[in-house]
Amino acid sequence: MIFTPDAGKATAILGNTPDAYSQVWNLPTDPHPITGKEFIEMASIYFKAKPGVQTAPKWMIKLMGLFVPAMKESVEMLYQNEFPYLFSSEKFANRFPDFKLTSYEEGIRKTAEFYLNSSK
Repeated sequence: MIFTPDAGKATAILGNTPDAYSQVWNLPTDPHPITGKEFIEMASIYFKAKPGVQTAPKWMIKLMGLFVPAMKESVEMLYQNEFPYLFSSEKFANRFPDFKLTSYEEGIRKTAEFYLNSSK
């Protein structure tokens, strides 16, 4: 996971760095990964909601995809939930050491703040 403004800035940096071309890059992510449960708990705090989760088996997601296009598209990404899905953004961090990365908690807080303030 990456905070969207960080993704935009990192993409712009790579696009404006000629020696970054023709290489494989992972955009920067917090080097302290969190679990889905931790994400939900943090989000519940900042969104002022009770933490909870519902799961659906793969066959049900495929069925929902018949009626909800976004669900149909999500089936191909389910592998990310079957095993730990971690990747390293160490290459980016080493090449651009001054890049200020937003922590997961800070990103969740800022997102909740924006959402809650814009819905008033």
